[in-house]
Amino acid sequence: MERRTFLRRAVGMSLTLGLMTAPFAAWQTEVLPIFSQSVAEAAAPAAGAVQKDDVVLVGSLQDELGAAKEWDPADAKTIMKSDGKGHHVLIGHLPKGNYDFKIAVGGSWDVNYGANGEAGGKNIPLRLLADHDVTFTYDDATHAVTYDYAGKDAEEKALAAEGRSIVLTGTMQTKAGAKKDWDPSDTTTRMKAIGHDFYSYKMKLPAGTYYYKISVNGSWAENYGLGGNFDGANVQLTLPKAQEVTFYYNDKSHHITDSTSYTFLSDDALPVISGSFGDVKDPLMQDQMLDHLFQKTVPLKKGDYTVTVTMPGADALTQTVNVAKDGDVTFYYDSKAKHLIADDGRIREDKVYHDSWSTDYRAPFEAVREGTPLKLSLATGAGDVTNAKLVVYKAKVTANGGDEYNPDYADGTVTTYAMTKTGTKDGQDIWSVAFTPQTYGLYGYKFVLNDTKEYGDDAKPGSTGELKLRGVKPYQVTVYRRDFKTPDWAKEAVCYQIFPDRFFNGDKSNDYARANARGYQPVQHRKWSELPANYSKTPAADGDKWECNDFFGGDIAGITQKLDYLQGLGVTAIYVNPIYNACSNHRYDAVDYGTIDPFLGNFQDLETLSAEMKKRGMHLIMDGVYNHVGDDSIYFDRYGKYKTVGAYEYWSRIYDLMNDKHLTEAAAKAEARKELEAEGQVFSPWHWENWFEIRNEKTQDMMGKKYAYHDWQGYDSLVPFKDADYPGSEQGTVQSDLGDYLLYGRNGQKGVIMKWFDEGLSGWRLDVAKEVPPGFWADVRKEVKSIKNANGDDPLLLGEIWQDGSQFFTGDTFDSVMNYKLSFALGDLFLNKGDAKAADDELKVLRQNYPKEALYDLMNIVDSHDTVRALYKFGSGSDGVSQPTKKDFDYKLGKERLKLAATFLMGYPGMPTIYYGDEAGQYGSGDPDCRRTYPWGREDKDLIAYYKKVIGVRNAHKNIFSYGDVDTLKADGDIYVFARTAIDGSHDAAIVALNRGTAAQTVSVPAAGFADGTSFQDQLTGREAVVKDGQLTLNLGANQGMMLVKA
Repeated sequence: MERRTFLRRAVGMSLTLGLMTAPFAAWQTEVLPIFSQSVAEAAAPAAGAVQKDDVVLVGSLQDELGAAKEWDPADAKTIMKSDGKGHHVLIGHLPKGNYDFKIAVGGSWDVNYGANGEAGGKNIPLRLLADHDVTFTYDDATHAVTYDYAGKDAEEKALAAEGRSIVLTGTMQTKAGAKKDWDPSDTTTRMKAIGHDFYSYKMKLPAGTYYYKISVNGSWAENYGLGGNFDGANVQLTLPKAQEVTFYYNDKSHHITDSTSYTFLSDDALPVISGSFGDVKDPLMQDQMLDHLFQKTVPLKKGDYTVTVTMPGADALTQTVNVAKDGDVTFYYDSKAKHLIADDGRIREDKVYHDSWSTDYRAPFEAVREGTPLKLSLATGAGDVTNAKLVVYKAKVTANGGDEYNPDYADGTVTTYAMTKTGTKDGQDIWSVAFTPQTYGLYGYKFVLNDTKEYGDDAKPGSTGELKLRGVKPYQVTVYRRDFKTPDWAKEAVCYQIFPDRFFNGDKSNDYARANARGYQPVQHRKWSELPANYSKTPAADGDKWECNDFFGGDIAGITQKLDYLQGLGVTAIYVNPIYNACSNHRYDAVDYGTIDPFLGNFQDLETLSAEMKKRGMHLIMDGVYNHVGDDSIYFDRYGKYKTVGAYEYWSRIYDLMNDKHLTEAAAKAEARKELEAEGQVFSPWHWENWFEIRNEKTQDMMGKKYAYHDWQGYDSLVPFKDADYPGSEQGTVQSDLGDYLLYGRNGQKGVIMKWFDEGLSGWRLDVAKEVPPGFWADVRKEVKSIKNANGDDPLLLGEIWQDGSQFFTGDTFDSVMNYKLSFALGDLFLNKGDAKAADDELKVLRQNYPKEALYDLMNIVDSHDTVRALYKFGSGSDGVSQPTKKDFDYKLGKERLKLAATFLMGYPGMPTIYYGDEAGQYGSGDPDCRRTYPWGREDKDLIAYYKKVIGVRNAHKNIFSYGDVDTLKADGDIYVFARTAIDGSHDAAIVALNRGTAAQTVSVPAAGFADGTSFQDQLTGREAVVKDGQLTLNLGANQGMMLVKA
């Protein structure tokens, strides 16, 4: 999506993770020189820059200590000095307040230490009741950091006496009077203790969507989110109207909720427990989980007891309970189900085991075709469990009041299966059952033991899970249609993403094709050698105060003229960002779906491009944005530019008449139509005026006064269609004006989505796919799959998804998604952090959740128009630097690791995708800096040559790399090795090996699948390796990759 979208995602992710273990850096607004040097040119570190072994104190206290911004591991101002005795020390003056900090080494987050010296550990909190000179000491051996200041003991006693400070932290803080949102140190929203470890905070909130969590003692070091999880996801609250809301938190369970979905009971309304065990001190049962599961712990001897629960307004519940051993028994009363659970500890948690990655416990391992039996097993301590059940959910994909549609097990169907004890082994009973999902969809399963506890997935990727009283996350099973098939051309493709304004200017005659951007904003024309600039990040370098209105002249003709270059590189498919007529340079704010932006050319230019691509056997994938349009579009027409009446133009006239002349809405509608038609305006036969939500509520934005309307994620330039107007939506109908316009067409005129296939399109990349009703995407698939594309192949449907995309892979919507999950695993976990196992675990989740047809069509990426450039990230560049030059990162390191990324992508299942210019050494920080122009004439020739080589290896062995099975041979630290084995009967195979370490390594990897004496040749260096004693020994240089093909 557009530039500002990524900013929101980046900040949102950091907040969701409680600022993670390496919090995001504040966005920098420093003005840097205009980019002009060759991207292949080497650059020495700037004087005073953080060096490789420097120890840096990093955190929310950095700016107070003289740094330019917070959480910047590359700021030399907070380098700690060695004392020559095994420590590094920094002394600085800090004003009173709450801080978080940790240690980073070498100017990046690659090596960092948190609480207790743990690598990548939690932030360390610091609370100061007064201004102090604080001494920070880092131990070189243990990596622990301590701090001291005058009067520390007295202050810590005072803080302890004060108790825990529980703060409601989120996007509603400023509504309560705080200076900023997401500030754990602002006590404006400090919650009040109300007894029994409960806290509450009451406030009035306007209509809107809010996100929140709980922070403790003024910092992010201890925080709780969704489900009471430490560092958990943000909790979402959507209010359809202004209202008073009370937030509740329990400091034992750490669960959070609010009064829109939960009723907090006073003591006189709580259930009371009694029984044959005698009197209980304080017999009130408390709802610590904040979900009406009330609990009380009672010490009991082994034996049988009669237990009674009474609750005002309900019949008393009496139940006989058997206690297996002396000790504490926790009773849980479910007030909704009117059921009592007694947990006497008989189920030994360490003996309960299920591994979703082992076929001993789940078979088959992968996603299954509908009608395929799935066998599941669970181990428990011998004799602990007398009955075990498998609970299977089939999720419903729903928005639940928000913008995104996601799978929801609670809204779906549930089926329970009794499990059978099939044996006992090594002190554990084995329970098993099989079930057969008959219809496609997303399924989940968990186990229930003794009707008391549940075992399900935990927060870690796949494999083993956790035992809880209730609320475990179900393990996922993707069940897909029997006829699910995806395009083979995409499996074989090497794709190249082009942001058209920045690739090549092939026709200078269209450079000044229009004078305005959004509304009446001017257009900025920039030189090819200049940098993208936006007012919010680089105001002094922008030239005006408007966003995304700078254009560089790239166009469709430019793509056509560079096809020979792309073909020579080995590219066989091109994904191009939107080319519709639009206002901004990113063009996700469509003006007219039926025309091409005049800055990019015309339909003749597109016809030429399509024809030339077809000659070369290349496929064109276009960006489709069918969730929203621009406010300056023919459909909305906020600025009254177009002859056909837009929705805003219509409703603003109606509301003016209602407010100024006091007409009823019906009368105002009639008068508005009459006035508009008298002015020469015409109404669309598609009834655009009904597609958007516009309210009779006056407000203002950067463009001026307006009537309020539903915008996309808070960006007033983007206006979403109403969900109910899509055919296939929960609220919609089979037929609608919007559906006909976008998809089905009418009176011989094709719908937009189908029309563009006539212009040479091979497939669609569909923007913000989760925010469009899934029923519409199912309709799109039926229509699109009924035709062939310009190359005579099946069209590709690919969604923009940042999370797990399983909901789109049941065979009724998409073929593929943008694989941001792989980008995270490969780029962040492996190449940046050196944790090959963590990366492989993330990818194994995809191999389990995604049907093979989808897995092998995935658009595999390491960066895109919405992210920091890969070369810059791999070179330890900080996205807090808005317009970096080579002094801001390690170009050589970034280049070496980008080569590794290219090697991995070309060897892994899926459609490897190159973001334009990556192969030429282009770098850049966060959006919009990641959208720099292609460096024609200044390319890194060595990098281009490497890309050609690894692409050539993939294209020469498609039976292996496009279709072959994949198996991890070694994933340990800096080393990642996997095998690819052809499935066409040829016995062809390959091994891809990567070392992201800074030193050469000799690596032995298991090769049991290959006979001793089997020879492999590295296609990149020509070196050979031979299997001996079931092992393959590889000599991997520092930051080196190999693509070994079986001889």
